[in-house]
This record gives sequence, C-alpha cells and structure tokens, in this order.
Amino acid sequence: MKTNAREVDKLVEEHLKMYPYISKERVGELTIDQRIAICIEELLSILPEKEVAFINYRYINGWTIVKVAQEMNYSQQMIYVIRKKVLMKIYLGISHLLNNEEKCEIKEC
Repeated sequence: MKTNAREVDKLVEEHLKMYPYISKERVGELTIDQRIAICIEELLSILPEKEVAFINYRYINGWTIVKVAQEMNYSQQMIYVIRKKVLMKIYLGISHLLNNEEKCEIKEC
C-alpha cells in the first residue's frame, strides 16, 4: 500500500487519466483496470459538482491547472485544495482494489 501522499496522488492521477479509455461494460471477468474504472464512475456520480467538473477539466480534457482555475472561476490555490480533496476521496474509494492488485503482484496471481 502506498504511504507517501505524493505517490498516492500520482497513482490516482494515472487511473483518472486512463478512465475515459477503459471499457466499463460489466460482461464476464473484469480486469483490475475495469473494476477501478467502474468504481471511479460510481464515485463521480456521488461527488460534489465542482469536484466532478475539476476531474473532467483536468484529467478527461487534460487542461492545465491555470486553465481549470479560469474556467471554474477559482484561484489556482483553491484548485489545488479541490484537487487534494478529490484525489483522496477517489483513493479511498479504490484503495481496496489497489490493495488486492498489490497482493496479486506479490503472490504472482
């Protein structure tokens, strides 16, 4: 399990960047990436609107923090606060899957 806050942020950001490209269709045996994408999709349905907007602008559209701040009419500092909150919420929502993935790598499932 990741313990460093920056490692956690990077891990979640990687999954958010892959999210739009992963099939969320629930057919047959799902890969770990599909299960994570489905979890993210479910989290997006319950997160506050401004956090979902941030994710869409930053990770789906690939905008810079500056552009996201301008579009959302927030300071860059506030965008970093939103970013930190949303990355932690998503990490908490997918951590059970990430922990299983790490256990499989150790055991070579």
